[in-house]
Amino acid sequence: MSHSEDRHLDFVLKHYQPGRFDTQKAIGRFKDANGIRPLPRRRWNAVIWGMSAAAMLLLGVFLFMHSDYRRWTEVTADTSVQTYTLPDSTVVTLAPGAVLNYRSDSRKVKMSGKVFFDVARDESRPFEIEAGDAFVRVLGTEFMVDDIDGPEGGKPVKVYVAEGKVLFAKDSESEGVILTQGMGATLEEGAAVPVLDEKADINDIAWQRGSFIFEDTPLKDVLTCLSEYYKVSFIADDLSKKLSGEFHTDDLDLIITLIESALDVNIIKR
Repeated sequence: MSHSEDRHLDFVLKHYQPGRFDTQKAIGRFKDANGIRPLPRRRWNAVIWGMSAAAMLLLGVFLFMHSDYRRWTEVTADTSVQTYTLPDSTVVTLAPGAVLNYRSDSRKVKMSGKVFFDVARDESRPFEIEAGDAFVRVLGTEFMVDDIDGPEGGKPVKVYVAEGKVLFAKDSESEGVILTQGMGATLEEGAAVPVLDEKADINDIAWQRGSFIFEDTPLKDVLTCLSEYYKVSFIADDLSKKLSGEFHTDDLDLIITLIESALDVNIIKR
């Protein structure tokens, strides 16, 4: 018999009492006498609780991110102009191909393409727009944001204000420009501050208004405006004349006919 077995046997015999021998108590006394301690139950509980808490935290983060994502609603315009009213009563008009995302509990939106905003005024909650790498903040006004790809492959963002006042900047922390009625500006890709557009005019939002407005405008500028809108080019036999009037955007041929009649010129579409 080994020394260890002798110690076990001696301990059991020492505490043996006829009719009262309890194996579990005897083993427990032996462990106490020899400094053998089981890992406290509360330590195991702490470990298990910690693992459970970590798992619940990860699950909570996932559910929060997922629920935050699901709170965004997306509206689009495929091949025609579309108008939507947001929960705060702001009206947005999307040009073909535009996309806008909004949340019902916020006055912040994200967009791409060309969108005209008629923002419901709320001085306690500014309306904020993220468009590509640009930021716009307003209280209540009418304006257009355009982040359609530029002709040379860049992605400038343009803003034109039809009414009221807006802040136009790279982001909410950057220096920006204040635009008021009739003003426009462009933020070139990679630029830090938008640059005022001296050629901005009401016809920048002709797609939303449904009409062009010309006031003593040189015919050359009129044809340039029509060319950019309809993606065609024109030549005329007299570009020195000037035009005033309003013309609906839905019929280019009718516009050309009316201009030729009003100015007594010949215009060829190419």
